[in-house]
Amino acid sequence: MASMTFQDVLTNTAKTVLALDSLPDRLSPQNAIEVVEVRDVTETGNFLVRDDANGRFARVLTSGQPWAQKADIVEVGQAEWMVTLRGRATQQVRITDIVPELEGGSCSSPLSGSLVHAPGQGGADVIPLDVTIDAPVPRLTVYAEGDSKGQEPYFTGAKARNITLDRNESEAFLIRAQANLGYCRWRYRIHYQVDGTTAELVLNRPDGKPFELTAELPDAGGYTSVYFPSFLCARGGYDPREWFTSTGKEYASTQHVGVGVPCSQHR
Repeated sequence: MASMTFQDVLTNTAKTVLALDSLPDRLSPQNAIEVVEVRDVTETGNFLVRDDANGRFARVLTSGQPWAQKADIVEVGQAEWMVTLRGRATQQVRITDIVPELEGGSCSSPLSGSLVHAPGQGGADVIPLDVTIDAPVPRLTVYAEGDSKGQEPYFTGAKARNITLDRNESEAFLIRAQANLGYCRWRYRIHYQVDGTTAELVLNRPDGKPFELTAELPDAGGYTSVYFPSFLCARGGYDPREWFTSTGKEYASTQHVGVGVPCSQHR
């Protein structure tokens, strides 16, 4: 059976061929790949606010302005990142592995603080590259062919695949990270081959810091505050500018019994 190409797997792939005179003829193997973009595209889910003295983040939520960049926020449970790489060498570059490397070698306990619960109100596109970052050996995986739930390694194993980049060719893809147990900080080490030579590239966030993600606390009562949108209220109606606040313990009590939050007392 012929091996699957990267294009067969990634549904969110974008390829761009730039002007061929934009790069020199020869490059060091260490410069054969360029990181064009690393962008956090997580729009819904749970978010942790690390510094929320006196509940001041509530004013940010109700201002009607984008709030994710207004505080020290960490995604909870899951995060999605768009990554775009470009080949810079005259020879084709073959990426053979992308390996997550945890800072300190392991994750720590999940973060506490204030929780922003911002679930989506519709289905999400399937993201083909996944990593459970707090697994014993985190690896990038894809859905197994013919199995919508089973996962298999992308770069290793019996169906190992590669990513190829010709000169001035860009490849954009999404990686979805998940944390089930702890708070993790990590970088990706990209292994590749070009002109018979092996080389590596370390992938960080745009600010040079590591990626980070925290698992959800086992009990929502451990959060200082919980912010949630009005469509989660026990009453009907939804206003996207309307947010409510409860203590973690109050919020946890409603989740245990499976009822909506009584929002009228939490304006």
